[in-house]
This record gives sequence, structure tokens and C-alpha cells, in this order.
Amino acid sequence: MPEVALAVELRSRTHVDPEPRAVSSEPSDPGDESGPVTPKGRRTRTKLIAAASEVFAERQYLDTNVADIVARAGVSHGTFYTYFRSKEEIFKEVAVGLQEVMLATREQAPREAGLSLFDRVERTNRAYLQAYQDHAALFAVVEQVASFNPEFRSIRREIRNGFVERSERSIARMQRDGIVHDDVDPRYAANALGSMVDRFAYVYLVLGEDFDFDESVRTLTLLWARALGIEAPHGVLGMPKRRAARRRQRPT
Repeated sequence: MPEVALAVELRSRTHVDPEPRAVSSEPSDPGDESGPVTPKGRRTRTKLIAAASEVFAERQYLDTNVADIVARAGVSHGTFYTYFRSKEEIFKEVAVGLQEVMLATREQAPREAGLSLFDRVERTNRAYLQAYQDHAALFAVVEQVASFNPEFRSIRREIRNGFVERSERSIARMQRDGIVHDDVDPRYAANALGSMVDRFAYVYLVLGEDFDFDESVRTLTLLWARALGIEAPHGVLGMPKRRAARRRQRPT
């Protein structure tokens, strides 16, 4: 599962436990927030996060329990509680891993020299939609938990905010340069356009609406660009033949 591989890879690279402690077969002390720092300990912790990611993606949050996670990881309950106090705590690690992957996607969107402003918007929308598609099963779980847990609602908001804040800065800069409409507030515009892309991704990739990926990117980018007055390159505005044919076939 691509969402598991990326999330676990990033968490294993970035996680550093604050203080070492011995691996124990007993549940961890509720007042101790650290975890093992030995190579074996880190591998076990990463294996638990990977197993949890898989199980949450398959069963959703409410139908997953610690027994499911330890069975998938091939470890004991005691080993689980050496690293995590609860299902909620390990899910937080999975959600934060997803957040970091999405923020990394934002920073790694292609920025080749010579790209037009329209093309840069298209590349960013494509990168976001592709990452969302790769992690759609976990996004569905995060959306579920965010509906009743304020902490996870905050994590979900941060996933979105990473893209929105970058858009806000870009819109403000383009307004100063006189290349987009200057009669909208950058923050409101970035949030409105970001919500359009984010909600579209949810409807398409979580709820399962029957959309074409490339046409989705194209349409979102055209709407984004037209809202700000960004000129589209020649040839982009023509409706694809398959769309035009479908429209002609619709009954009147």
C-alpha cells in the first residue's frame, strides 16, 4: 500500500526519542513519554506504525483495536505498550506521518525553470491530487476521526494549511507584481481555492466519484487560474474531444 510505505519511511527518518529506556514486556509508565532508542527498538516501533497504518486503512479507526495491530505486526501486547499507550496514540503517529508526507509533497512539487504561472499551478494541483490518491484510504480514516476528536481535527487542518499558506504567500506576491487580480484578500482567496481542491479530492478519491484524474487536474487548475486572472497557455482552454463528444450525446 503506497500510503503505508511513504508514511512509515518518513516517520522512521524523522522520529527521535527524547530519552532512552529499556524495552519491557510490560505496559509503559503513563508518565513516561519516551521510547526505546536502540536500533532494534526503532525497527520495532516502525513495524508497529506500519502495521497500524495498514489496519486503520483497511478497517477504519472505530473498528480497529490493539489486538488487530499487534497481530499484523507479529508482536505481543506488552511490546505494543512499550511504545504506545493506546490505539489513539499510535493513530496520532500515523496521522502525523501522513501530515509530513503531504507537506513534503508541497515542497517537492516540480518547479522547472521556464514554467508559466499557469503551469506552476497545474503542477502543484497535480502533486496534491496524486499524493491524496496515494493515501486516500488513510485520508478517509483521518476524516472519520477528525469528526469527533479535536486533536485529530487539528492535524487534519494542518495538512490542508500547509498548501493554503503557501498559496496565500504566492497570491500576495503576484498581486504586488500586478499579475493577478488585486481585489481579493490573499488569505480568503487561498482558503477558498484550497477548499475547492481539497474537497474535490475527498469527493473523488474517498467518496469514489467517477472522475478522470487528468481532467480533474485540468479543471481544478482552470478554475484556480480564472479566479485570479491567470492567463492559460494557448490550447489549454479547448474542451477535450472525449468531453465534447459526451456532451453532444446527452439528451436535450
